[in-house]
Formats: sequence, structure tokens, C-alpha cells
Amino acid sequence: MSGPTPGLSRRRFLGTSLLFVGGAAISGCQTDPTGSGSGGAKVTLNHWYHEYGEQGTREAAMRYAADYTKQNPDVAVKVTWVPGDYKTKWQSSVLTPEGPDIYEINEVTPDMVAQQQVAALDDILGAAKGELNEHALSPLTHGGKAYGVPMIIDVMLLYYRKSLLSAAGVQPPKTLTELVSAAKALTRGKTKGIFVGNDGLAGMRNLLPFSVGQNVLTGRRVSYATPEIADAFALVRRMFTDKSMLLGYATEWYDPGALITGATAIAWGGLWALPQIKKELVDDFDLIPWPAHGPGGKPVVILGGWSQVVNGKSKHVAEAKKYIQWLWLQNNEVQQDWALSYGFHVPPRAGLAAQAEPLRSGPAKTAIDLLNQYGTRTTALWAPTVSKPYDDAVSDIVKKNADPMATLGAAAQRSQEALDKLPTV
Repeated sequence: MSGPTPGLSRRRFLGTSLLFVGGAAISGCQTDPTGSGSGGAKVTLNHWYHEYGEQGTREAAMRYAADYTKQNPDVAVKVTWVPGDYKTKWQSSVLTPEGPDIYEINEVTPDMVAQQQVAALDDILGAAKGELNEHALSPLTHGGKAYGVPMIIDVMLLYYRKSLLSAAGVQPPKTLTELVSAAKALTRGKTKGIFVGNDGLAGMRNLLPFSVGQNVLTGRRVSYATPEIADAFALVRRMFTDKSMLLGYATEWYDPGALITGATAIAWGGLWALPQIKKELVDDFDLIPWPAHGPGGKPVVILGGWSQVVNGKSKHVAEAKKYIQWLWLQNNEVQQDWALSYGFHVPPRAGLAAQAEPLRSGPAKTAIDLLNQYGTRTTALWAPTVSKPYDDAVSDIVKKNADPMATLGAAAQRSQEALDKLPTV
């Protein structure tokens, strides 16, 4: 996920010491190579993580590295914990020979493939490729080759307060029209009907094309300037103009505070927030997909998450691949531990997700069922240069009452120009 990453509680950025990479000082924290026997290792792999917010994640990453070295004493793994603007830092580091051997990303862009910042991993995926969630794998795939391995899946959908809907005589919405009407009916006193982000757009802008059964891109063609998508934006604009949207709250959409305090009755949020919501609200909540719109529409659940890649310029590509394979494809204990012991996420392998006890009952199972039925996401071609005209157009439509079809049409031309500049790989 580029931009503000869903589940920021797991991704908040804190300051620590200095780490020098490629001659440039960056904020970070680096361990010594870990594991018994690491002193005699023939190869040392530098493994970069962004700084996760949940307590215990750094220690877990170090423990995995140590366990691998115990089993493979010729290979030591150095865990580098990188706080701050992680994306800028990895982008700078992979331009140098001293960059990480393994690092985390949200998606693999065509530029990364063209510049050999990632190595193809099909040789280690093997049969496991068929078990990985296709929507988690698609942003890592170009030209039929996979360049990353998903670590965790973040699921994003709608939460609602049962008591607030009941008091207003509102049923959980099944269509976009019902959602707009429900948001207005639920806006009472200090409670707003819906919260999708403090700007009124964050959790919604990329949902609507899917909700009408379409997409922002079809292959390498921009496809969001359609009457159906324009009609969906014209409809949701009503939630902004009739003031049924919660705006400018103390926390953003990825934090469940607005739902828990009753500042909103319906909130766009992530599965990572479920344990906190359950603790505070007990049974006074449920979850649903973003509702469908129009005759070709379908409900929507968005996927996000982190994946790991091997630096194509690494001096130890083969060793890095073997470590990634052990960590995220062969080691069931690690994968379940990483997904569920320090936050609340979904293991990317379908069989492992089905076996995970915390995901087998209650609202968590509902979320997994919705993920399997309605989960989707944009591809890596939806790069910032391609998506920015769309984002600007959506803002103008919703906040400034711009003509939906004309505004999307003009934006689509600019997006197509940007898309055409991306490398074909």
C-alpha cells in the first residue's frame, strides 16, 4: 500500500539511532548478525524492515533470523530496523551496491523491475504460488513473473455500531444508495453517519470503481472515466454536502477511535483494529463490505499489506531467496506468529489462514469470508504518477461539485500519459 499505509498502528514511525548505508546517514537501528555460529558465516544478508508499531515485532524479526542461522550456519542475517520515511530510504539505498539484500515493499512497480531493484522469485514460489491470495500477489507480478512474497494481508471494510443503527431504525446497507441514506439518518447530535477519512475521501476514492463492477485500470489502459463510476461519485457527494461525513477527527480512519467513542456510526477500517473494537464495544458492532452500486455492481473488500523482495543487485541473490523461501513459504509457525501475535492480520497463504484459530470464528471469520468473496485491489501499475490525476479529480467532484464525467474524463487523459511512460516489463 503506497501513501499512508493501512494499519498505521503497525507502521508508525519513531526516531532511533543512525545507520550508515552507501555513505549516507539515515535514521535506523541495526543488529549484529544473529544466531549461533554466525561468526563463521560465509555470507551475511542485510534484511531491512520498516519500523512496525506493535510491541515485539523487532524482537520477532531478530529471532527468526537467529533461528535461520542456527539451521544454516554459513549464512548470518543482519536485521536492520528502519524508522521514519522508510520508502524514501529504501529507494535511495537500492541505488547503491551496499543496499539491503532483502527489504519490504507494498507493491513492485515496473521501474523497480527495469532497474533490477527486485529479483524474480518464481523459482522459490513453486507450488505455494497457487495458495497465495491472487490479489496479494498481483501487485508483485509483471510479465507473468512474481517479484515478491506477501508477508501479511490487511483487510479493509466497513464497521458499524449495532446500537446506533437500531436506534435510528436503519438496516446495514447493502447498496451504495442505502449507505448514503443510512449515513444521513444516522447523523444525530454529536454522531456523524460515516467516517472514511478526515478528508472525506481516503477510504473511499479507490472503492467506487470496484463497487460498480469496474476498475481504474484495465491492463495498461486507464478505465475510470465511465458513466457508472461518475454516477457513483455523484451519489457519494451527497454524504459530503449533507454533512453526514465525519471530517477532521482527532485520529485517522485506520484508528478505530471514532467508532468506539460514537463519533461515527459507520467507519471504514481494517481488520487490525478488530481486537481493540471487540475489547471496547464487546458485541455492539459488526462488519460488512463496501456496498455495490448499479446493475453491474458488487460489494468490495480492499486488500493491503506488506511483502518482501530480494534486491536484484545483491551479491547474494541465491542465499537471499533461500532465506525468504524458508521464512515466508515454508515456515508455518513464523507466518502465523508474524500475522497474529503482534497485530491482527491474515497470513497470505489460504491454507494457513484457514487454520489460524483467531480467524475461525466471530467477526474475524466474517472478515475472512468477505475477503475470500469480495477481496480486490489495484495493481502496481496504479503508480503515484498515474493515480494523482484521479485523486485530484475525485476531490474536485466530491468537495467542489465539479461535473463528474467531464472531470474524470480530463483526469483520465493525464493518467494515461503517465501510464504510458512506465516501463513495459
